Amino acid sequence: MGLKLRPDETIFLDTAPFIYFFEDNKVYADRVDALFVAGMESGCRFVTSLITYIEILTLPERQGNHRLAAKYRDYFTNSESLTIHPLDLNVADGSVRIRARYGLKTPDAIQVATALSCGADHVVTNDKQWRCVPDLPVVLVDEL
Repeated sequence: MGLKLRPDETIFLDTAPFIYFFEDNKVYADRVDALFVAGMESGCRFVTSLITYIEILTLPERQGNHRLAAKYRDYFTNSESLTIHPLDLNVADGSVRIRARYGLKTPDAIQVATALSCGADHVVTNDKQWRCVPDLPVVLVDEL
């Protein structure tokens, strides 16, 4: 894994890494699994946003796959290794600034603002467009 993790770092995870992990994506699942293991072993904190929760549950609900939706709900609401950062006015105002300055779509702007709000040391996504935001420590899953 190309990411050097130190104890007590915060790793913000976009939706894609979770999808790769849960759906056992042939290209990315092993990379994301290695990130989870390395993060837990080094004492890192994993954080995501309500946008991830909404995005990851939408397809199973649309397909009527209530078992998978329940699996996701259970993981996201009961995981000891993951925190869902709240969507508050600080995140909302940050989202507005990001949308205005960099033209990101609302869900992406909320994700980025959440990562900045929680003080993420690493932001793991596969969305290259997020690199347009200065000081956002983006790590693409492709780079893991």
